[in-house]
Amino acid sequence: MPPFVFHHVGVAVHDIAKALEYYTGVFGFTRHSETIDVTSQNVRVCFVKTPGGELIELVEGVGPDSPVREILSRTGAGTYHICYEVPDLDAAVAGLRRQGFFRLRRFEQPIDGGVRRFAFMLTPDRQLFELCEPERKSP
Repeated sequence: MPPFVFHHVGVAVHDIAKALEYYTGVFGFTRHSETIDVTSQNVRVCFVKTPGGELIELVEGVGPDSPVREILSRTGAGTYHICYEVPDLDAAVAGLRRQGFFRLRRFEQPIDGGVRRFAFMLTPDRQLFELCEPERKSP
């Protein structure tokens, strides 16, 4: 099994612009990325960084089919996933599936002239988490 390294915590928010006001203004975090549309997942995301260097992904649902909108309607804004970076997404997913984990979906996202692959999975007791590979530059 490849090593799993903490990458970020995903936080469901109703509105990224409003959430940024208190994450940067009240908490003193710094904006780490522009707001990015992830159309394949029906979400918009923006990363902020804590003074200790940890990343928080603010995730806003876009459209009625967004899974984040469903989460917000049931539980309100808040933490809903942890992401781990792995060197080989395919090997990590295969290893976890052998251990009884369930893969929900995989996708690729263009990032700064490259691409990053992701997978959302559930633990055997139904905890949602995300895996990501390091960004690969496009040829």
